[in-house]
Amino acid sequence: MLIDETFALYLYKISLKTNPGYYKTILAFVIFFRECLNQIGWAKRIQSEEIDLDNRQDIKELMETSQFCLVNTAEHAPEICNEFVTVYVEEHRNLFVIERADCIDLTINFCHWLFEY
Repeated sequence: MLIDETFALYLYKISLKTNPGYYKTILAFVIFFRECLNQIGWAKRIQSEEIDLDNRQDIKELMETSQFCLVNTAEHAPEICNEFVTVYVEEHRNLFVIERADCIDLTINFCHWLFEY
């Protein structure tokens, strides 16, 4: 499944277990996590898979034309967790409505769910 499909399934599964108020917090978390993946996901994938863009024109073209979450699976999502919490959230603190501790807990929960799923 693509990352966006994975997020949709996660939100559906969570919606069955939580109240509407907290679901809004989880939804905000997923939106911010997705934006972070779109921003740094390509770099993490290239680094993790040691991709040489000179030899992979297909990847280079996808990077230029597509958001990361629209064309990749969630396998690289856990690799950005630390940067998401320590850098992305802090840089976007004026937009981010989730407390840091909750953000950490939600990140752990999402990654655990990915592992289990």
